[in-house]
Amino acid sequence: MVGPFSRTCAWRGVGVGVITLLATLGLGGGAKASTPESIGRVAQEQSTATPVLEVVPDVIHFLEVPVGEKYTQAVRISNPSKATVEIEKISIAAPDFEISGFASPLVLGPGSSADITISYRPRVAGRSAVELRIVTSRDRVPLTVEIAAAAIGGQMELVASEAAVHFEDVPMGDRSVKELSLTNTGNRDVKISRISVSGSDFSLSGGNPVSLGPGQMVSLEVGFAPRGAGAKSGTLSIVCEGANSVVQIPLSGAGAQASESAIRLQWESSPEVAQGYQVYRSSESGGPYQRISSSAVDSPAYTDSGLAAGHTYYYVVTSIDANNQESEFSEQITATVP
Repeated sequence: MVGPFSRTCAWRGVGVGVITLLATLGLGGGAKASTPESIGRVAQEQSTATPVLEVVPDVIHFLEVPVGEKYTQAVRISNPSKATVEIEKISIAAPDFEISGFASPLVLGPGSSADITISYRPRVAGRSAVELRIVTSRDRVPLTVEIAAAAIGGQMELVASEAAVHFEDVPMGDRSVKELSLTNTGNRDVKISRISVSGSDFSLSGGNPVSLGPGQMVSLEVGFAPRGAGAKSGTLSIVCEGANSVVQIPLSGAGAQASESAIRLQWESSPEVAQGYQVYRSSESGGPYQRISSSAVDSPAYTDSGLAAGHTYYYVVTSIDANNQESEFSEQITATVP
């Protein structure tokens, strides 16, 4: 008679470890073994117990980042499972990328999340495909997130609205002003550290240090107040940080002897009730015009004195209503000083 005996078999399932089946064989009884359904239940229980992290976004993109500029992107790591997850390490194997906001170990309880920041500062133009690697204490195989980055050549370009600024025959003791704009037409920030003018007859307003992003603009006012008659010259200099460049714009003007004569302007009253008028003058036909009335003129007449002898001037007038709204320019009036 053969007595009962036991046999132990080992079965390896994919991803669920080792499950031991114990079958007892005897003459008087049938074999007792785990059924496929029970194996499936064990595998399912063990799978649901494994913590799973979710990362948003699932692919990290950096597009058209200028070389030398630093762009950042927030990344959220969540634990949707019912078990606590301990993150030991987060890394990117590329020198152009940095990770901030992470301190090891980072413990995420069930249903909790944490934010980190990925920074990208490219050194050369081109494309990069790297991985963000997240290692937990329960799984030595890291979770990976794709990072796709593209760097473009950095260009800093500051463009002035005028290549040169010239003032026509400004009488001695008078002052003329012209507006100039500086625009960043490149794809990197331009940091203007200093703006200055040379030449004692020229002055500058709005020349403070400023940082201009791509497409941004700053306006300046260049003034000319000749101290004597004759031609005057100077230079407007704009110094930019990091570019080792200086933008220089030539300035010129002519000082003229002031005439003892004056120009008296008269115009028709506004058909609507006007609270006053403003008078504008230019040394060029069509402008740009500069306001010469320090305050609103009550009547439709104005006397302009201290002008350059033998010079022609161009005038326009606006009216001001009860709401202090200014009208459009009138038709241009031309006058020549004797």
